[in-house]
Amino acid sequence: MTKSFLGPKLWTVVGLMAVGGLLRVAVDWRLLGRSLTYPDRPITTATWYQPQQKVMGIGPQAPPLTKAETTEIPQDALQTALEFAEAQNSVALLVMHRDRLVLEQYWQGHQAADLVNSMSMVKTLLALLIGIAIDEGHIASIQEPVSTYLPEWANDPRGDITIADLLYMQSGLRNDDRTDTLRSDLVRLYGGSDAQKLALGIPLVGNPGEAFDYNNFNSQLLSLVLERATRDSFGDYLSSRLWQPLGAGDGFLWLDRPGGHAKPFCCFFATAPDWVRLGQMLLHEGQVGETQVVPSAWIGQMRRSSPLEPTFGLHLWLKARTSAYPQVNYASSAPFAADTFYLDGRHHQRVYVIPSEELVIVRIGEDPPAWNDSVIVNAIVEGLRDRQEN
Repeated sequence: MTKSFLGPKLWTVVGLMAVGGLLRVAVDWRLLGRSLTYPDRPITTATWYQPQQKVMGIGPQAPPLTKAETTEIPQDALQTALEFAEAQNSVALLVMHRDRLVLEQYWQGHQAADLVNSMSMVKTLLALLIGIAIDEGHIASIQEPVSTYLPEWANDPRGDITIADLLYMQSGLRNDDRTDTLRSDLVRLYGGSDAQKLALGIPLVGNPGEAFDYNNFNSQLLSLVLERATRDSFGDYLSSRLWQPLGAGDGFLWLDRPGGHAKPFCCFFATAPDWVRLGQMLLHEGQVGETQVVPSAWIGQMRRSSPLEPTFGLHLWLKARTSAYPQVNYASSAPFAADTFYLDGRHHQRVYVIPSEELVIVRIGEDPPAWNDSVIVNAIVEGLRDRQEN
């Protein structure tokens, strides 16, 4: 989900629907209600998202991040990052260097324990779980056709889409991502009552493997493949295989309806410090302490460019983008560290990981007025390198 959920309150759209007689057919009243009440601050208004499925971490026993007594990062570099983050409607900025927290700042009344919406950052969690499922033998290979796990698509051209096609965003499935109408595929997937039915009903409009197209339905279908393969819900598998091993606190998923399905393309709620833990695991190639939570080879595979889009791996962003898909992210220049990769969520939720500098940077916030992916990362990395050279 990269744009706003139907904009402000939709009275005009609802009126046009009524005039057109569309309300005489089957209506998803949950979708309509959600569109009318969608919060102005969708990242931090966690209580609005109902119903919820709790994702168990280790609860209140989650230890605090280890803080550094001193840092090699120059204070003027940290100040540049802080000032930019604050000006961009952020609620949190955390910097971890060499496994020590060197900066932790909150704004707008936000606190470390507050849960926030990851938006599309959860897509990377989904990819990590696919790697774990392969390691456990539930999935043979990402080259498997999805019909192996989606019998609804047997004897259907969509059944030939591979797991890799979903991960690389090259499935050829329809990508109707309009946000100004309740009839949009994306709006119905985001706010509607039956994510599984919608995902299984999405048509094929192109040949798989021929074009990169950032499509939220790819991730929703991928989560269904994962659930069918593991015979576990996305939330329970996330809890047992990733969130608890990270040492994270409890989080939650937004369900499409009571007893329904999670939406792993958009909506997992956790704290800013727990996103730092996730970044630290990626920095250490899947390891947490002495435990290999995710196979290191899978982390390496996630970080390799897709065949069709050099900035994208397996549900993971690999480098700054100065032109392609600026609606997702924008950078005025390439990152100072060429090995930077990151998680991306709508309104520019970020977990940057920079292995060469042993850095993890987390930015959480509402819609920024003028985002630029170069500023925070480059200020800190350049400051570090200048300090090391001198």
